[in-house]
Amino acid sequence: MRKGILKVLFESRFYIALYISIFFHITLVIYSFNNSDSPYKKTLCGPAWIYAEEEEKELTFQMNFGKIGGETGNAETSEDPGEGEEGEDGDGNGFSKGKYKGSQWEELVKDLEGTSSLRKQYKNDYDLINENSGVADSYIKRNRDYEDIIIKDVLPTIKGIRDPFRVDIENADDNLFVHKERNRIIEEFRKGDESSPPITMRISKEGEAQPKSPLTMPKDDRTRYLDKSLKQKKEKQLDEFISRFMGYDPDKGDLSYFVRDLYYENLQRLAYPFSGDPSYFAIDYFQENLNKEDFLRQMMAALSSNMGTNTGTEILFTIENIYEIQSRALEQYFQAKEYLKLATPEQKQTLRYETLRRVEEKYRKLLRDKKIFTIKDVEEAYTKKRIDIIDTMISKTPKGYRIKDGYFEKGRILWEAGNHRKDSKLQSEAIKTWSRISNLPSNGDFLNEKAYESIQLLLRDLGNVSDADRLPLQSKDQIEFVLRSRLTESMNRKKEREDKLLWPKFKQENRRN
Repeated sequence: MRKGILKVLFESRFYIALYISIFFHITLVIYSFNNSDSPYKKTLCGPAWIYAEEEEKELTFQMNFGKIGGETGNAETSEDPGEGEEGEDGDGNGFSKGKYKGSQWEELVKDLEGTSSLRKQYKNDYDLINENSGVADSYIKRNRDYEDIIIKDVLPTIKGIRDPFRVDIENADDNLFVHKERNRIIEEFRKGDESSPPITMRISKEGEAQPKSPLTMPKDDRTRYLDKSLKQKKEKQLDEFISRFMGYDPDKGDLSYFVRDLYYENLQRLAYPFSGDPSYFAIDYFQENLNKEDFLRQMMAALSSNMGTNTGTEILFTIENIYEIQSRALEQYFQAKEYLKLATPEQKQTLRYETLRRVEEKYRKLLRDKKIFTIKDVEEAYTKKRIDIIDTMISKTPKGYRIKDGYFEKGRILWEAGNHRKDSKLQSEAIKTWSRISNLPSNGDFLNEKAYESIQLLLRDLGNVSDADRLPLQSKDQIEFVLRSRLTESMNRKKEREDKLLWPKFKQENRRN
């Protein structure tokens, strides 16, 4: 038997030698490659030429407006965001800032580095606090996202303020992609690595979409959901809402009401003055505008597939409100410019003054490019855009859904613009706009009904005057009062809810006791 085995081996010696030679040569090639200075720093299972055809794939964007969670783009903040510890090229184990050189994100990376030790360089003290302001200590001493106020976009509406609203809709998907990519880079920088999943796009084939079921969620259930999520970061709330609910029918059921409630109850919050130093209020106003960008970008992208639906109408109302609040934020910006000039050396060393200084510097060129130099320019530009948004809503809302509110808001914008500019023609146009409401269909809520009836009663008593020049000054003041006070009841409810759930006063009371 031994002689037989030896005979077989002898006869097969050439093939055995060949197999052994091939095995050792492949082993040597792999070992040599993996111990060389590979630019990829990877352990491969074969020689490099196997991977020569694998090119870097282009980043794409995924929007999941359904019940399954998609890319969140959530940028978590911390009080001391981490710095990238790697060199210009990085080594794959940390944030590699070198790859962003010369790109649109180079300035963002510089801002991230410049704010990473912001809280160590500047004081975060509290002075000139009004003890009788009625504002809870839990609000006064709350954490403020100073880094994000500088890095992110607290005034996102400026870039397209001179464009027609239809252009904003056309660019919505691209703007959301850029927004999410920016948030991804911020998150990577602060985590100190590049482990974030890529942004991908899922394109649905025609006919692939399944019929959408109506959302059944009564007001009490929506309130419980919103109360429970109120303390979460606004970005997280919006991401969760989109992934869980935006896949429902946009016309039937409660989705349209839920979009409205989410924005006005949770994402639109109040800013409270509590100090003689105006920088506190400016910071808080920018803080509350911080996530307006996230809502604006995500809902503008959702608008293209929801235009002409009840939900699309509610989205348009919220976007118009964002532009109104943004115009007030710009007023804070211009006011901050003035008191920054008068700041004392001690104030300049505080976190809030340094934050305002950097915000002012950040938007200076953009505002100049958009020819916005004064608060008057802000009012004119934003009034034009808001009317454009409302006109879009009026023309697209299905079966007159909330069209009465649309005409009321358009009249209000015109009246307030006329009052601001001392232009009675605009106020006459406002009266004519309001006069059309009585002939409009009643479909959906008419939230401004009480204010509308008060104004109409006043105008009827004057003989249905349509020319504002014929209105007595007292009547104009009464219309002004109706418009200013129309939200008093809802704002009081909002304040009570936020005080209860977000800013309890027991800490303040215990401290004083």
